[in-house]
Amino acid sequence: MNRNPLIACAIALCLAGLAPGSAHAGAENKCKACHDFTTGKNRIGPSLKGILGRPAGTYPGYHYVFKTYIKGKPWVWTEERIRQWDYNTAKAVKELTGDAKAYTRMPSQFMTGEPEDQIIDYIKKTSGKQAAPAHGAATVPDRR
Repeated sequence: MNRNPLIACAIALCLAGLAPGSAHAGAENKCKACHDFTTGKNRIGPSLKGILGRPAGTYPGYHYVFKTYIKGKPWVWTEERIRQWDYNTAKAVKELTGDAKAYTRMPSQFMTGEPEDQIIDYIKKTSGKQAAPAHGAATVPDRR
């Protein structure tokens, strides 16, 4: 596996927290190091433009590592699922795909509180949608 894109993403994530940004300084900038929110262009990670309500692993032109592990129909991205993913991707990819062997190249962010809320707000603003609740979930995901 070529680790250069992963290393570049890790470096960009570190630097993104230091870069000046918009009113949400730092929170979405951390994501912008690897993801696009507005133009629809894939970067190190897939574009997050319009992610709310989109089935996982379906953005055109991006090769998702975890896609082969999805059993049946892919889950749909909701606010709760984005929070689950952003907090601990290693755990979330296994839970959401239903496969204990599933993995993703995105490192876990362990984000909570205000930074996490800022990212969700930014996703809502850039997607032009309101986040839908996770199917059958009304609480914050278990983060243990």
